[in-house]
Amino acid sequence: MFPARKKLMVSLKKIEKAKNLAKILTDKKNFSLIKFTNISHQKLETLRKQLKEKQARLAVIKNALFEKAVESLTSLNENFSQIKEKFFPLKENSALLTFDGDWSEALSSFYKFAQEEKTLFFKFGFLDGVVYSDKELIKISQLPSKSQLLAKIVGALKSPSFRLYYAFKFPAFKLVTVISELSKKKGGEKNG
Repeated sequence: MFPARKKLMVSLKKIEKAKNLAKILTDKKNFSLIKFTNISHQKLETLRKQLKEKQARLAVIKNALFEKAVESLTSLNENFSQIKEKFFPLKENSALLTFDGDWSEALSSFYKFAQEEKTLFFKFGFLDGVVYSDKELIKISQLPSKSQLLAKIVGALKSPSFRLYYAFKFPAFKLVTVISELSKKKGGEKNG
């Protein structure tokens, strides 16, 4: 095979990989770029399992391919231009964390794992149409998940209504009991 032809094939493969990565970025809508250093394959697989349970996926990527994918999306979405301006050129090893469902639980799960490992870090993230830095992602990942917040809100709303119900019910019940006891006493006094 000719060297020039081999280079062309490699370039076409890279272009195809960059296109696939761009499609993932537009399809998933919520993602974070992760920095990793010296993590064992076994621990990476453990993290992947944990994230899969939270409807998230972690894939090691090449920085150059990610940059090309984002570059191809800058004309479609202003946020990708923002990513390019703030965070490029990318350095160090990268992995792409994508979210299928509620990103808050998966983000928290990743953060807890990263706290134990000390070899994983946020680079930046794109959540609900907003670009976040590594520091902002750390703060977000420490917040309760959406489902936990909803449960607290429902509990808070439900709780006062039950308190009000029992506040009205208890004195009425107590009054009925007192009247009943008084009537028994008076009835007993008349008979006795």
